[in-house]
Amino acid sequence: MTVYDHNHRFSGFSRLAEQGYKSASIKIGDNCWLGTNVVVLKGVTIGDGCVVGANVVVARDIPPDSIVTQSRDLNIAPIIRTN
Repeated sequence: MTVYDHNHRFSGFSRLAEQGYKSASIKIGDNCWLGTNVVVLKGVTIGDGCVVGANVVVARDIPPDSIVTQSRDLNIAPIIRTN
């Protein structure tokens, strides 16, 4: 399991290292089971009694007593550059 309480800010195309970070706390409830390679992102709350399947990226809150799985679909979108 990997837990990230921050991510890079992204504004324009200046160097990422110069743009800083955004952070938010993460809360994981009691009696939860998180499978192999789960990634929990900033600002997420996982309620008590949850089961999170392998390879899931948790990017939003999960209510208590939930089972979470993730589709294997790959979505690709272009970066739209504006000047």
